[in-house]
Amino acid sequence: MKNTRIIIGLVIITIIIVLGVVFDVKSNTTNDVVGEASVEKSHEDALVATYEVYPKDVADKITKGEDIVLLDVRTPEEHGEIHLENSLLLPVDEISQATLNIIGLGEDAKDKEIILYCRSGSRSKRAYDTMTALGYTNLKSVAGGMVHWQEDNYPYTESGVYAGVDYSSTEVTVTDGARISFDKTKHEFGQIPRNGGTVSADFVVSNTGTKDLVIGDITTSCGCTSAELDTKTIIPGSSTTLTVVFDPDFHKEPQGAFTRTVFIPTNDTRTPEAEVSVSVEII
Repeated sequence: MKNTRIIIGLVIITIIIVLGVVFDVKSNTTNDVVGEASVEKSHEDALVATYEVYPKDVADKITKGEDIVLLDVRTPEEHGEIHLENSLLLPVDEISQATLNIIGLGEDAKDKEIILYCRSGSRSKRAYDTMTALGYTNLKSVAGGMVHWQEDNYPYTESGVYAGVDYSSTEVTVTDGARISFDKTKHEFGQIPRNGGTVSADFVVSNTGTKDLVIGDITTSCGCTSAELDTKTIIPGSSTTLTVVFDPDFHKEPQGAFTRTVFIPTNDTRTPEAEVSVSVEII
């Protein structure tokens, strides 16, 4: 009888252990699936800077009707050509607490979610820094700006003259100085395979002015594209090479042909932010 009880006890313990293992495996599997679903994000969420937000995420916020403010920090002329629907306008060089108060973003808006955007993300970063210094705590800058928004064909855009306060700056007329020029401003890679490795194109950058041309930090509209100059200071009458590299396997790309843009800040007063672009179709 004693042996029988021992055997029964061992069987019960074995059953408990087996059931525990099965339950643990199922639990882990379920958690893994839930975890995967909960962290699903747009394809560049891990690539944008901490102060940035990917265009798709902004489009999703608009679709969901979230309580956000869209602030265009470009010029009224740029805003008139195309802008995000229902966005406010305040050029970056005009940002101050006084002007923010005028457009309705005063003290009561210091903690409100405000999405800043410009053409490339450069000016909206400046706006981010300025407004952060003024005490605004919930700011994001659209990565790649309106160029990236249009490249990926996100909705919620419109055109038309801004009906609010005109903050446009007086245009400066300059007779000499640095002058940037290119042998071309566009390059077509055509069809390339997704797993075929990176492709690159060279652009010749020249200074046709009377003073040294100084190039700032180059950015691109998307992380799949990078660019590098041989030198960032070009004396009058000289040239250098800008190499643009596109990685087709960097992340999931849009269907069909699309464009990626390179933004080149300069001390050329006529072209403070020059651009070149590459187009490609993934097969």
